[in-house]
Amino acid sequence: MSVRRAQRQLSSERGAAMLAALCFALVLAIALSSYITMCYRSLQMSTRNANSGHSIELAETGMEEALWALHNNDWTGWTITNHTATKTLSGFTFDGSTTGAVSLSIANYDGTTGTRTLTVTGTATLSDGTTQSRTLTSTSTQAPLFVNAIAAVGNTSTTYTGRVRFKSAGSVDSYDSTVSTAPATFGWSAIVASESNLTSARTATGTVQMTNVNIKGYVATLPGSAGVNYSTSATLYGPNSPANPKIDVSRETTNPYQPLFDVITPSATTSLSGTTQTIGTAGATTPTRYYYSGNYTLGNGETLTVNGPVVLVLSGTLALSGTGQINVTSTGSLTIFLAGALTLDGGGIVNATKQPRNVALFGQTGNNLAWEFGTTQTFYGVIYTPEASLTFNNNVTVFGAVVAQSVTFANTGSPTFHYDTSLTDIAFAGIDTPFAVANWRETSNP
Repeated sequence: MSVRRAQRQLSSERGAAMLAALCFALVLAIALSSYITMCYRSLQMSTRNANSGHSIELAETGMEEALWALHNNDWTGWTITNHTATKTLSGFTFDGSTTGAVSLSIANYDGTTGTRTLTVTGTATLSDGTTQSRTLTSTSTQAPLFVNAIAAVGNTSTTYTGRVRFKSAGSVDSYDSTVSTAPATFGWSAIVASESNLTSARTATGTVQMTNVNIKGYVATLPGSAGVNYSTSATLYGPNSPANPKIDVSRETTNPYQPLFDVITPSATTSLSGTTQTIGTAGATTPTRYYYSGNYTLGNGETLTVNGPVVLVLSGTLALSGTGQINVTSTGSLTIFLAGALTLDGGGIVNATKQPRNVALFGQTGNNLAWEFGTTQTFYGVIYTPEASLTFNNNVTVFGAVVAQSVTFANTGSPTFHYDTSLTDIAFAGIDTPFAVANWRETSNP
């Protein structure tokens, strides 16, 4: 009997051990299964993140491709339908047999019917055929040129000091010509900037010299330069500036910025001959391009009338004297590419549209000759001559913006300068301004 009891006890212990082993195996299987699942999910997440990175890289590549096409106006390989340009880029490969492709679309690619809108989708395709996409959407415009009311860019020699100098008096303020060409009041957004970094300018009297001038806006000079020099009656203020002191130092900055872009002088095949005449075609959608070899002058009784969009390329100087005048009618616009000096006296340039964007004077590349305004005729327009000096010798009123190596309002002048803030939205033909992304929105597609 005792032997049988011992056998039953041994059998019971073996069963318990077996049950314990089975339980342990079950727990181990559950743990291993959980670990394997976690590793698999982690691998999936890692793969997804990697492919997400690939798809956004592809989309960014497509965005660069679109901007390059806009900047160079090169649509080779694109499909044009009405005002939309589309293109597909393929052949991208990544680790793990992942491939990539990019689809690009530019709505209103030519800018004729509204804002250019870029939509770019980068797609990464895994070896099992699953895909992951990221889409970038943005609007694109050309970078602004006239971001300041008055800007002196300086140079690396002592020819022009890079200063802005009001030597007698004057006022500077701002307005928006798209709201009104004859505003009753003017705003506080004008910037007078000097980017001079010459040693002489750092030790001389003021990189921006304000003698009896009133600026509604800001003054910007480089740190370490001579900065701003004020007379006792000068003012610098904004809408919330205190009445005293007259100079609101919070509106002085040490971060002047004036973009500089190449001047691309266009070719012109129509010769301009004579003085008193009418050129341009009213209502034309493209400008008529004229050229003149030598120095072009308008004297007493001579008037050049511009009745439509016109581009004028001058190989010499432009000089107006006496009653000589350029008259841009209400249907006209004028862009002058000037290789020589400018002497704008006499009757000056009359811009009947009163839109500064419709009259532009550009110094051709390499033009470092002196430009001078002696007329008292109100000037609606823009001036961009980054290699030359610019001097105003009279009590002229200017609506627009100017950029030059140095800008001087002489002792005999008390100018009134109204900066047109809408110029920050204008691109000028003949200036190599790049296209830039104006905003950016990203979406993810599983």
